[in-house]
Amino acid sequence: RLFKDAGADIILTNTFGGTRHRLKLHKAEERVRELNRIGASLGREIADAAGRPVVVAGSVGPTGDIFEPMGTLTHAHAVEMFHEQAEGLKEGGADVLWIETISAAEEYKAAAEAAKLAGMPWCGTMSFDTAGRTMMGLTSAGLVEMVKGLPYPPLAFGANCGVGASDLMRTVMGFVAAGPAVPLIAKGNAGIPKYHDGHIHYDGTPELMAEYAVLARD
Repeated sequence: RLFKDAGADIILTNTFGGTRHRLKLHKAEERVRELNRIGASLGREIADAAGRPVVVAGSVGPTGDIFEPMGTLTHAHAVEMFHEQAEGLKEGGADVLWIETISAAEEYKAAAEAAKLAGMPWCGTMSFDTAGRTMMGLTSAGLVEMVKGLPYPPLAFGANCGVGASDLMRTVMGFVAAGPAVPLIAKGNAGIPKYHDGHIHYDGTPELMAEYAVLARD
Protein backbone atom coordinates (compact mmCIF):
# COMPACT_ATOMS: atom_id res chain seq x y z
CA ARG A 1 0.00 0.00 0.00
CA LEU A 2 2.85 2.41 0.82
CA PHE A 3 4.42 1.78 -2.59
CA LYS A 4 1.09 2.44 -4.30
CA ASP A 5 0.56 5.60 -2.21
CA ALA A 6 4.04 6.81 -3.18
CA GLY A 7 3.00 6.61 -6.84
CA ALA A 8 4.37 3.22 -7.95
CA ASP A 9 2.85 1.96 -11.20
CA ILE A 10 4.18 -1.55 -10.53
CA ILE A 11 4.06 -3.25 -7.13
CA LEU A 12 5.80 -6.52 -6.32
CA THR A 13 4.30 -9.33 -4.28
CA ASN A 14 5.97 -10.61 -1.09
CA THR A 15 6.76 -13.97 -2.71
CA PHE A 16 10.49 -13.62 -3.47
CA GLY A 17 11.39 -16.85 -1.64
CA GLY A 18 8.31 -18.69 -2.83
CA THR A 19 9.78 -21.73 -4.57
CA ARG A 20 9.53 -25.19 -3.04
CA HIS A 21 13.28 -25.22 -2.35
CA ARG A 22 13.18 -21.95 -0.37
CA LEU A 23 9.96 -22.72 1.50
CA LYS A 24 11.46 -26.04 2.56
CA LEU A 25 13.68 -24.05 4.94
CA HIS A 26 10.49 -23.11 6.80
CA LYS A 27 8.88 -26.56 6.50
CA ALA A 28 6.31 -25.03 4.14
CA GLU A 29 7.26 -26.79 0.89
CA GLU A 30 3.76 -28.27 0.56
CA ARG A 31 2.19 -24.78 0.64
CA VAL A 32 3.91 -23.30 -2.45
CA ARG A 33 0.78 -22.74 -4.51
CA GLU A 34 -1.28 -21.52 -1.55
CA LEU A 35 1.27 -18.99 -0.24
CA ASN A 36 1.99 -17.57 -3.69
CA ARG A 37 -1.72 -17.30 -4.44
CA ILE A 38 -2.29 -15.39 -1.20
CA GLY A 39 0.73 -13.14 -1.79
CA ALA A 40 -0.52 -12.20 -5.25
CA SER A 41 -4.08 -11.67 -4.05
CA LEU A 42 -2.89 -9.15 -1.42
CA GLY A 43 -1.16 -7.17 -4.17
CA ARG A 44 -4.24 -7.48 -6.37
CA GLU A 45 -6.42 -6.08 -3.59
CA ILE A 46 -4.23 -2.95 -3.29
CA ALA A 47 -3.94 -2.47 -7.07
CA ASP A 48 -7.66 -2.82 -7.72
CA ALA A 49 -8.49 -0.19 -5.09
CA ALA A 50 -5.89 2.29 -6.40
CA GLY A 51 -8.22 4.20 -8.70
CA ARG A 52 -5.61 4.04 -11.47
CA PRO A 53 -3.79 1.26 -13.35
CA VAL A 54 -1.28 -0.50 -11.08
CA VAL A 55 0.50 -3.64 -12.28
CA VAL A 56 0.82 -6.54 -9.83
CA ALA A 57 4.15 -8.24 -10.46
CA GLY A 58 4.58 -11.70 -8.94
CA SER A 59 8.05 -11.72 -7.41
CA VAL A 60 10.06 -14.89 -8.16
CA GLY A 61 13.53 -15.14 -6.62
CA PRO A 62 16.26 -17.74 -7.21
CA THR A 63 15.93 -21.29 -5.95
CA GLY A 64 19.08 -20.91 -3.85
CA ASP A 65 20.57 -24.03 -5.42
CA ILE A 66 23.42 -24.40 -7.92
CA PHE A 67 23.06 -26.13 -11.27
CA GLU A 68 24.87 -29.25 -12.39
CA PRO A 69 27.76 -30.02 -12.68
CA MET A 70 28.89 -27.69 -9.86
CA GLY A 71 25.69 -28.33 -7.87
CA THR A 72 22.80 -30.77 -7.93
CA LEU A 73 20.02 -28.74 -9.56
CA THR A 74 18.84 -29.98 -12.97
CA HIS A 75 17.11 -27.90 -15.61
CA ALA A 76 13.93 -29.99 -15.38
CA HIS A 77 13.73 -29.62 -11.59
CA ALA A 78 14.29 -25.86 -11.76
CA VAL A 79 11.53 -25.47 -14.38
CA GLU A 80 9.20 -27.56 -12.23
CA MET A 81 9.83 -25.41 -9.12
CA PHE A 82 9.41 -22.11 -10.95
CA HIS A 83 6.28 -23.38 -12.72
CA GLU A 84 4.67 -24.41 -9.43
CA GLN A 85 5.26 -20.93 -8.01
CA ALA A 86 4.08 -19.25 -11.21
CA GLU A 87 0.76 -21.11 -11.16
CA GLY A 88 0.11 -19.90 -7.60
CA LEU A 89 0.88 -16.30 -8.54
CA LYS A 90 -1.36 -16.59 -11.59
CA GLU A 91 -4.23 -17.91 -9.46
CA GLY A 92 -3.81 -14.96 -7.07
CA GLY A 93 -4.19 -12.44 -9.89
CA ALA A 94 -0.62 -11.37 -10.70
CA ASP A 95 -0.42 -9.56 -14.05
CA VAL A 96 3.16 -10.52 -14.78
CA LEU A 97 5.91 -12.71 -13.32
CA TRP A 98 8.82 -10.65 -11.98
CA ILE A 99 11.83 -12.99 -11.95
CA GLU A 100 14.67 -11.29 -10.05
CA THR A 101 18.09 -11.53 -8.40
CA ILE A 102 19.12 -14.40 -10.68
CA SER A 103 22.86 -14.99 -11.08
CA ALA A 104 23.09 -18.04 -13.39
CA ALA A 105 22.14 -18.08 -17.07
CA GLU A 106 20.76 -21.61 -16.64
CA GLU A 107 18.38 -20.48 -13.90
CA TYR A 108 17.20 -17.50 -15.96
CA LYS A 109 16.39 -19.83 -18.88
CA ALA A 110 14.57 -22.28 -16.60
CA ALA A 111 12.42 -19.48 -15.17
CA ALA A 112 11.59 -18.28 -18.70
CA GLU A 113 10.48 -21.78 -19.65
CA ALA A 114 8.30 -21.97 -16.52
CA ALA A 115 6.66 -18.65 -17.40
CA LYS A 116 5.75 -20.05 -20.81
CA LEU A 117 4.28 -23.20 -19.24
CA ALA A 118 2.13 -21.01 -16.98
CA GLY A 119 1.08 -18.83 -19.93
CA MET A 120 2.30 -15.73 -18.07
CA PRO A 121 4.16 -12.68 -19.43
CA TRP A 122 7.38 -12.09 -17.52
CA CYS A 123 10.20 -9.69 -16.74
CA GLY A 124 13.61 -10.87 -15.60
CA THR A 125 16.48 -9.21 -13.75
CA MET A 126 19.88 -10.43 -12.63
CA SER A 127 22.15 -9.09 -9.88
CA PHE A 128 25.59 -7.79 -10.83
CA ASP A 129 28.53 -7.18 -8.50
CA THR A 130 31.30 -4.55 -8.37
CA ALA A 131 33.13 -6.36 -11.20
CA GLY A 132 30.11 -5.88 -13.46
CA ARG A 133 29.27 -9.58 -13.47
CA THR A 134 26.72 -11.80 -11.82
CA MET A 135 27.92 -14.23 -9.14
CA MET A 136 28.15 -16.89 -11.84
CA GLY A 137 30.13 -14.64 -14.20
CA LEU A 138 27.58 -13.26 -16.69
CA THR A 139 28.16 -9.68 -17.93
CA SER A 140 25.52 -7.11 -18.89
CA ALA A 141 26.33 -7.70 -22.58
CA GLY A 142 25.99 -11.44 -21.97
CA LEU A 143 22.48 -10.96 -20.56
CA VAL A 144 21.45 -8.92 -23.61
CA GLU A 145 22.65 -11.71 -25.90
CA MET A 146 20.91 -14.39 -23.85
CA VAL A 147 17.60 -12.51 -23.88
CA LYS A 148 17.82 -12.15 -27.68
CA GLY A 149 18.04 -15.92 -28.01
CA LEU A 150 15.21 -16.92 -25.67
CA PRO A 151 12.27 -18.72 -27.36
CA TYR A 152 9.88 -17.04 -24.87
CA PRO A 153 11.40 -13.58 -24.34
CA PRO A 154 10.59 -11.21 -21.46
CA LEU A 155 8.57 -7.99 -21.76
CA ALA A 156 11.55 -6.23 -20.17
CA PHE A 157 14.83 -7.21 -18.54
CA GLY A 158 17.60 -5.64 -16.53
CA ALA A 159 19.38 -5.56 -13.19
CA ASN A 160 18.30 -5.42 -9.58
CA CYS A 161 19.86 -5.13 -6.12
CA GLY A 162 23.63 -5.68 -6.43
CA VAL A 163 25.82 -3.38 -4.37
CA GLY A 164 23.94 -0.14 -4.82
CA ALA A 165 22.55 2.37 -7.30
CA SER A 166 25.89 3.66 -8.64
CA ASP A 167 27.09 0.20 -9.70
CA LEU A 168 23.65 -0.51 -11.11
CA MET A 169 24.06 2.51 -13.40
CA ARG A 170 27.22 1.02 -14.90
CA THR A 171 25.36 -2.21 -15.63
CA VAL A 172 22.45 -0.33 -17.24
CA MET A 173 24.93 1.56 -19.45
CA GLY A 174 26.29 -1.83 -20.49
CA PHE A 175 22.80 -2.94 -21.50
CA VAL A 176 22.23 0.24 -23.52
CA ALA A 177 25.58 -0.14 -25.32
CA ALA A 178 24.53 -3.64 -26.46
CA GLY A 179 21.39 -2.24 -28.14
CA PRO A 180 18.54 -4.22 -26.55
CA ALA A 181 15.20 -4.44 -28.35
CA VAL A 182 12.94 -4.37 -25.27
CA PRO A 183 12.63 -1.99 -22.27
CA LEU A 184 15.24 -2.08 -19.52
CA ILE A 185 14.70 -2.45 -15.78
CA ALA A 186 16.88 -0.64 -13.23
CA LYS A 187 15.92 -1.68 -9.70
CA GLY A 188 18.80 -0.75 -7.42
CA ASN A 189 18.92 -1.01 -3.66
CA ALA A 190 19.71 1.92 -1.37
CA GLY A 191 23.40 1.18 -0.87
CA ILE A 192 25.03 -1.65 1.06
CA PRO A 193 23.12 -2.87 4.13
CA LYS A 194 25.15 -2.48 7.34
CA TYR A 195 24.44 -3.68 10.86
CA HIS A 196 24.18 -0.53 12.97
CA ASP A 197 22.93 -0.13 16.56
CA GLY A 198 20.98 -3.36 16.49
CA HIS A 199 19.32 -3.00 13.10
CA ILE A 200 20.06 -3.18 9.37
CA HIS A 201 20.81 0.27 7.96
CA TYR A 202 21.06 1.38 4.30
CA ASP A 203 23.25 4.38 3.41
CA GLY A 204 20.99 5.56 0.60
CA THR A 205 18.42 8.30 1.06
CA PRO A 206 15.14 8.95 -0.80
CA GLU A 207 16.74 12.01 -2.42
CA LEU A 208 19.75 10.02 -3.62
CA MET A 209 17.59 7.18 -4.94
CA ALA A 210 15.47 9.74 -6.81
CA GLU A 211 18.57 11.18 -8.48
CA TYR A 212 19.69 7.71 -9.56
CA ALA A 213 16.19 6.89 -10.83
CA VAL A 214 16.32 9.97 -13.07
CA LEU A 215 19.85 9.05 -14.26
CA ALA A 216 18.68 5.52 -15.11
CA ARG A 217 15.63 6.83 -16.98
CA ASP A 218 17.67 9.39 -18.94
